[in-house]
Amino acid sequence: MTAVPAQLDGAVFEVRDDESLLEACLRSAIQIPFSCRSGSCQTCLLKCTQGVIPPKAQRGLAADLRNQGYLMACQCLPLGPMKLTRPRAADQVTPCVLLEIDEAGPFVYLRFETVRALACRPGQHLVLQVGCEPFPQIEVTACPPDTHTIEALLRHAPDGKRMDWPGCDDIFGLEFEVRGPVDADDDTVQAAVVRQPETAPPAPDPGLWAGLGGPLVRAVLEDFYQQVYRDPLLAPFFHQVTIDRSIDKQYSFLRQLMTGERVYFGDRPRNAHHWMVITEALFDHRQELMVATLLAHGLSALQIARWTRLEQHYRRDIVKSAACPRQLDGVDLPLDGYASERLSAATVCDHCASEIDAGTVVRYHLRLGHVSCGRCAAAVPQLPGSGEGGGSGDVARG
Repeated sequence: MTAVPAQLDGAVFEVRDDESLLEACLRSAIQIPFSCRSGSCQTCLLKCTQGVIPPKAQRGLAADLRNQGYLMACQCLPLGPMKLTRPRAADQVTPCVLLEIDEAGPFVYLRFETVRALACRPGQHLVLQVGCEPFPQIEVTACPPDTHTIEALLRHAPDGKRMDWPGCDDIFGLEFEVRGPVDADDDTVQAAVVRQPETAPPAPDPGLWAGLGGPLVRAVLEDFYQQVYRDPLLAPFFHQVTIDRSIDKQYSFLRQLMTGERVYFGDRPRNAHHWMVITEALFDHRQELMVATLLAHGLSALQIARWTRLEQHYRRDIVKSAACPRQLDGVDLPLDGYASERLSAATVCDHCASEIDAGTVVRYHLRLGHVSCGRCAAAVPQLPGSGEGGGSGDVARG
């Protein structure tokens, strides 16, 4: 088995010829954020400072990020040695100069010039970096072609309070920075996310369950998940989850939603999807696949509308642009990272399948539960802030 060396923040590790940069980091107990594993969410961004970047690792990234050496770790199969760093916030903001400002009612009209080309379209939002939270958003209304000029609207706060533009008596020529663009229904940046109350269950629809029957619901789900597990956008979210488990969980969940009976004992939708970065477009893609499956099984338009009403009810808890912590009794649990624990029973490494004896201290991923043997977790030195668990308990693995 061949391998190439990689370095991230001083930690040196190997990337084997059958794995991506993300998979090598997971095996080596190096923490980087990730979600979809398919290159659609761009959560696992890293910056290459030395080495050749495979074209696939930059597919879909903005030109500015590509030019700065950014790549998606999940799509990067290194061609040779690489040195990498974490994303820098300064690399992902755009300096601007204000040209015109005008207030009309609840809106402020802005016309400004960006220091570098910014690919955006009307209807998208830019996030003003002005040192306050939540970060104000401005909605792009026009971006004339072949210029760096953008026109946008800023809405005043509901209480009528005006935003103070700092450091300039004459507003013309004021310099500021924006982050984005982001779609109108995206979160802005993780620090600005306002945690909405968790969505309460919808009103049950026992007539729908009675009209369909359990066997038909299960048949729909069996057909649907066969397609999901083949879908390049959706399948990565079910990594190492058996299709039978997915079908059983969703069957119980839907039965509880339709009948009101307490038959589902899994995580609530927000917790179950807490680590997944799911866009509105990806949610819609999943729903289109479901509707097509329901049509194929002969459901009427009214039955389909009643079924999808229940699934759409939790859209707000599932769609997001950044992972959020899983909550237990109102307490945020670790979102990611690694812990070191002593095995109470023998197991095998999730990365190379070698045996690990009971009593061995191993590294494991807090969210995935994947165990790395000493050889696979050989990256040195240990990165600071990697979510150490302190080794205070035992891990039992069947």
